[in-house]
Order: sequence, then C-alpha cells, then structure tokens
Amino acid sequence: MPAGTTFRVAANFTIEIAKLIQLLPFPLSEIRNMAMKKLERFMLARTEMDGTLYSYFTSTFLMIFALLALGYDSRHPVIVKAVEGLRAMVCYTGSNYHQQETTSTVWDTALIAYALQKAGFLHNHPVIAGAAAYLLSRQHTKYGDWQVHNHEGRPGGWGFSHSNAINPDVDDTTYALRALYRRASYRPETYGPAWKAGLDWLLSMQNSDGGWPAFEKNTDKKWPDLLPMPDAKPVLTDPSSADLTGRTLEFLGCYAGMSLSSSQLRKGVRWLLQNQRPDGSWYGRWGIAYIYGTWAAVTGLRAVGVNPQHQAIRKAVNWLLSVQNPDGGWGESCLSDSASRYVPLAFSTPSQTAWALDALIAAGMRESPAVARGMGTLLALMDKDDPATNYPTGAGLPGGFYIHYHSYRHVWPLVTMSHYLSSQQNNL
Repeated sequence: MPAGTTFRVAANFTIEIAKLIQLLPFPLSEIRNMAMKKLERFMLARTEMDGTLYSYFTSTFLMIFALLALGYDSRHPVIVKAVEGLRAMVCYTGSNYHQQETTSTVWDTALIAYALQKAGFLHNHPVIAGAAAYLLSRQHTKYGDWQVHNHEGRPGGWGFSHSNAINPDVDDTTYALRALYRRASYRPETYGPAWKAGLDWLLSMQNSDGGWPAFEKNTDKKWPDLLPMPDAKPVLTDPSSADLTGRTLEFLGCYAGMSLSSSQLRKGVRWLLQNQRPDGSWYGRWGIAYIYGTWAAVTGLRAVGVNPQHQAIRKAVNWLLSVQNPDGGWGESCLSDSASRYVPLAFSTPSQTAWALDALIAAGMRESPAVARGMGTLLALMDKDDPATNYPTGAGLPGGFYIHYHSYRHVWPLVTMSHYLSSQQNNL
C-alpha cells in the first residue's frame, strides 16, 4: 500500500462515521448525553470488589478522571474505593514504591503449584492443598464481556489477579486447571465440578480459525486498521496466538486426555502449522517472544501426538539451535516484540533458556550436546542474581508494557528440569 494511503483511508472512515451520525433522528446533544450515560453505566458495571475497573491500574486511572469529568465529587464513594484499590496494588521493591499495573496472584499461585507438583510434591502436601483451595475460591462464576462473542460458554475460567472476578483468560485457566488436576482426581467431590467447568469454558473459547485468544473469542477484525491510531490494534483485538494455542493444546493433551481424534485439537494444530514463520519460529504474544512462542507451539504439538520428525517441529528445532548463545543458554530482547523479528540478547536468561530446553526435550533432543550445554547453563543461572536473571520476559503491550515476573526465574527452570529427569526415566 503506498505511503499515506492508510492514513487517508482512516481519515475518510472517520468522516463517513460523522456523516452517518448527522443523519440520526436525534439532536446531537441528546445523542451525546445518551452515549455518555451508557459509557458511565458500562464502567460502573465492570468495577471489581476492590473498586478498580477490570482490576487494572490503567483502566482504573482513566475511569477516575472520566468520572471527575462527568461531575463526580472527588470524595464520591466510587472514586474513593477506586483509589483505595490502586493503593492496594502498590508494592515496596526494597528501595522504592512501585505502582503495579495489576497483581498476578492467581497466575503466580497456579504456576508455582503446577511447578512444585511437576517436581514431585504430592497433591495433599500442605502447600499444594492451600494453593488449590485458594484457586478454587478464585474461579469465576459470573458472566463477563467474553459472553458477547461466546454464546455457548458458561462461567468457569480464572483471571490473572486476586480481585479479578469477571474477566477470565485462557492462560490463567489452563494453569489453574493444571494445578488442580491431581486434587480433582483424588478429591472429585470437592474439585471435580470446578475442574470440569474450567475445561468446558476453555473449550468454548476456541476461535473459529482454530486458535485460542486470551480474553475474547473471534475479535480479530480488520476495522481497527482503518483507525488513525496504529498502536490501538493490540488493545482492540484479541486474535489467536501461538503461545496460547500451543499451551492450550499441551494442557488438553497432557491433562484432559484429548488427542488428534478431536476435531477441536486438529483445528488447533492446523492453525499452528499455518502460522509458523518461514524461519521455523512462532511469535508469542504474552511473553518474549519468538523463543516463547516456539516453546509453546512445539510442546503443544507434541502433547497431542504430532510426530517429533514432523517438518514443522524439525524447523523449530533448527531455529532454536541457531539462536543458542555461546554460553549454552538462550536470551531474547523485548525489542523483538515491537520489531516483529527475533532480536537477541547478549546474555542468557533463566526463563528463556528453560523454554528453549523444554521445547528441545519435547522434540526428542534430550541427549543432544545443545541440551547438555543448555542444562549446565540453566543450573548456573539458578545461582545468580543480576540484571540478566531479572530481565523481563513477560509481555503486555508491544513496545510499551513488559512484565518482570519474580517467579519466572524459578518456575520455568523447575518445570524444565522435571521434564528432563522424567524423560530420562522414560528412556530407561
């Protein structure tokens, strides 16, 4: 498309909308008042119990200023509660105070409980029992915005933060279900119905193209391309992504007993195969970035029965080997996200090294020299505490918002080492 064409199309699009508004059989002032009232009701209906909007700082911050602009007094109970909710998300880092975008309590609890069980903790260990009870209490029981495009699904997913009760997502749901799997097996009377409700909600969220989104189904529309806001699309759409699709397939294959005999899984596999990049990698939306997406895709494909000699998996293996650092580990820059290409780091990170190794192990490369070197590097990284080991590998918005999960440097190496040891036992 010639330079400037996109802007002209967007400008014409907004002009045409303005023309249509002029044709409506109401005075513009009345239309504006109706719209403002509807927007006000929309926000207030989506405040969480702690007063925040969707449990996020940015949306709550904007809601407070919107309500003030509407004439709310600064001491209005809604605004006071919203400010209190934001204050509750402030954490002390050891040197200063940091305002979090949200808390990751559910995500961290699910990941840690899953990783500990991978490492051998029994389902009735007090730590696992406590985590399971907490996760059970945070399962969603109310409908949310996801129902707009998902008319068949019923509540049963999990959200990201402690206060999130109306905005579940696919990733938190699969890891909560992983964490609860053994409890549901041994205590079906307590955890069985919740586990099934989560599984049913997860399956209902599959996009029509075969992949899985994060929050809302079938929202990968083209009209945001017409808006004169090039950075808006990641916020306005929620397309299928390789990381979510791969991790969902891995969960369904390893924990739900599903295989390629399922049409849903075949559609998911087809989406992954169609969206592999020419170099063999996959882009991961919610982590950094190509290592993350490739790990999720390979482990997902293998979990549902795709042969390790499949061309897509061999291409992925070759790509991972080609980006291995000289020290034996892996490291990828956050710049990959906004550059839309792999950008290496000059050092290796624990989580990205673990992801790459986990993918290679799943692809049958456990005994390779590359994995041996990588495992040595991973073990060495576990004893370090420096900028390299604290580099953010979680993604929020490309080019603008990245997340340092304090648990990642422990959780993902533990999961990978558990898979490394269990694959050795399977080969004996």
